Amino acid sequence: MSQTNVLEQYGPRESMDYDVVNVGVGPVGVSAGIRLKQRAMEQGVELGVCVLDIGSEICAHILSRAVMDSRELDELIPHW
Repeated sequence: MSQTNVLEQYGPRESMDYDVVNVGVGPVGVSAGIRLKQRAMEQGVELGVCVLDIGSEICAHILSRAVMDSRELDELIPHW
């Protein structure tokens, strides 16, 4: 199928621009994304952060007390 045929059948692809993209996000990637957004807010800077994971939700398959102690989240996001 040619590119013209694909465009005719499905239309153009959607796209979004980000400053940071974390792929295969585990606890470290989620923490990094959160911290980047926190630091950007502290500096008054708008920062687009995207996290991509294979689960239906971010870290759906690994974010649990069995893998990550919640004390780290308490430090990163007080009163979460």
